[in-house]
Amino acid sequence: MSVVTLPELLLPAGNLSKLKVAYAYGADACYVGAAGFSMRPDGSSFSIADLEVGLNHAHAKGKKLYVALNSMMFDEDFSEIQHWLSETQHLRFDALIVSDAGVFQCVKDMRPELPLHISTQMSTANSQAAAFWKSAGAERVVLARECSLEQARMIAEESGIDVEIFVHGAMCVAVSGRCLLSAYFTGKDANKGQCKQSCRWDWQLVEKERPGEAIEVYEDGRETIFLSSKDLCLIEHIPAVVHSKAASLKIEGRMKSEYYVASVARVYRDALDRYAVDPKHFMIDPTWMEDLEAVSHRPYETGFAFGYPENEPERLQSDSKPLSTATIIGFIEERRNGAHQVSVKNPFSVGESLEWIGPGMQGGEVVVESIINEKNQSLERSICGTKVRVTFSNSPKLPERAIFRKRK
Repeated sequence: MSVVTLPELLLPAGNLSKLKVAYAYGADACYVGAAGFSMRPDGSSFSIADLEVGLNHAHAKGKKLYVALNSMMFDEDFSEIQHWLSETQHLRFDALIVSDAGVFQCVKDMRPELPLHISTQMSTANSQAAAFWKSAGAERVVLARECSLEQARMIAEESGIDVEIFVHGAMCVAVSGRCLLSAYFTGKDANKGQCKQSCRWDWQLVEKERPGEAIEVYEDGRETIFLSSKDLCLIEHIPAVVHSKAASLKIEGRMKSEYYVASVARVYRDALDRYAVDPKHFMIDPTWMEDLEAVSHRPYETGFAFGYPENEPERLQSDSKPLSTATIIGFIEERRNGAHQVSVKNPFSVGESLEWIGPGMQGGEVVVESIINEKNQSLERSICGTKVRVTFSNSPKLPERAIFRKRK
């Protein structure tokens, strides 16, 4: 039997908690943003202190950590980039993700030992561009999301550089995410990590001769949301994804919750591992899509994975608000003396039955027996945003970082 070489499973992490969850649920690597320099707000990026903690945790688990310095850079930003590279001299990141040739050269000059990945913001969509980045010293290119799986395979073969592709998460109406709408309407630059998702606002039409008269647009009885993309999901196309010869499969979502990270990580981990064991008889498990439907998302599609849907361009557009079939309740931070410390995301009560999920597609149901707050007081109902100690009447042995949810 031939051995299947699996691509890396790469998960997003917007903070240390999400980072630890991602690794626990099967990620081979995580990508995080450097505060001040990434395509996400600083609240979803890592300080230097957090980067050190995260890097140590990753390497202790035998995992990798990539750091994004991929926002738009102006001349006045380079003194800060140079300062950051100097301040992180002691941290051996597994790679830096960059989207600017100047930053690329700055890293080569100051930290030549660090591998460099070319961000999707550079819109690399052909083998010539990929080969250029390889000759310049890059180790990987994150391909433009507009590339198909077949194009990814050709780029990987012809350029000889590792390629990374997106397989799951929110899509954007702008080419490779380079958008001006947010800056135009709000003064918050999407290319500096401040996107206000203007494309997903509830737009209306105004006719030229009737200024001030907003016209509602309806499709099938529902208001249309212009410019809003469907979410990418390739879980039902794992053989094609592996055959693309991508070195890394990227999940989008640094601003998503621990629940999202865990659910998506465990599903793609399970699918990839099952494919590796017996690719000839590989079959789609319906529970995978059930899990992915249970997290907040817009309707799923395959994006550009199989080419642009010329005859059905509407397949890329969504008129839906985010939806899900379950609500996160909380997740376990630690277990001590028979009780579980739970970080509460949505309230739950004594006597309530909760569904739980864990790494490796583990899952089950528990019944809440007691809730104790941080003041050692018994509660009948937990409060959002707090940490509580919880015992369960059926005394299950729950795995590390198990997550509780409730079906809608």
